[in-house]
Amino acid sequence: MTQNLVILDTLISEHPQLTEKALIDFVNGLEVTAEHIRVQIKVNGDFFTRTWSSLNGESALRQNTINEHVTESLQTVSIWLENLQDQQIQSDLAIAKVSDKLVETRKGLLILLERHQNLKQQVTGIMVQLDDMKNDHQQLSARLDQVDSGRLATQQIEAVFDKWKAGRLDHYPILVRLFLVFDELYWGDFGNYCRKCGLEHSEIKRLVQQVQDKSLIQLKCEWGNSRSIYIWQDDTKSQLQNLHGDYREMLAYLTDGAPHDEMPMVWGLNQLANNPNPKDSLQNLNIPIMLDMQNAIHRFSFDFEARYANQYF
Repeated sequence: MTQNLVILDTLISEHPQLTEKALIDFVNGLEVTAEHIRVQIKVNGDFFTRTWSSLNGESALRQNTINEHVTESLQTVSIWLENLQDQQIQSDLAIAKVSDKLVETRKGLLILLERHQNLKQQVTGIMVQLDDMKNDHQQLSARLDQVDSGRLATQQIEAVFDKWKAGRLDHYPILVRLFLVFDELYWGDFGNYCRKCGLEHSEIKRLVQQVQDKSLIQLKCEWGNSRSIYIWQDDTKSQLQNLHGDYREMLAYLTDGAPHDEMPMVWGLNQLANNPNPKDSLQNLNIPIMLDMQNAIHRFSFDFEARYANQYF
């Protein structure tokens, strides 16, 4: 157990985008009985449906469900708010998602307050927390908008490629290293700047080209003459089989949700991370069997352009 915690801490330290993705996934899964309440309001607006529900006991069952989970839901919200206060949220994606969930949760609690007056004091206390958190996030968003985004993006590019050059990604297959660099940039200041200005912005295009050039320089050091043409799937499978299970799980988590058609290379890495043992090639016509350095960079650049455009996972 202790070893697992050490490995998790190491993963988070080496790949800071893990915390941002985990926060969004957690927020997406948060439920505060709002769905039950919305269903009840909708049903009560239809006389026939309301009558039928009363006859078959559906209304009473739904209300009992709400009553049973009210306290549990309030406790979930409290824990969630406490965890948010302890976290340092950097990604604009996470900030936007948290802000939306705060608004949704506040609306749900207002409805809850109307229907459960005996919980008024507890709900009111959480409402104060929500208002404080909303103000904090508004201030954080304003601060992020005011900073020199281009400077921060450039600094992140340098830091991420320094990490790669220093050998801190050497235990991964070479194409996984390339993905992890693009992925960390996506979640950090570089990604924030791209989403803020758009990929067609002249400064963004310059920075994207810089990322591609730095990737090519690094791959020239690691690709090797024997890999001018690289049959990447077999080699990646072999190296993933020898990789510690936690690192494979991390790769599977970071690539989860990639569509097979618009992000084929990332999708392929996800398939290999989840199951590095199959003998057959990946069943996706959009995935090449062989790559050279330039093509590998262009392939991942294409995938991440689709990710920025559609905000996949």
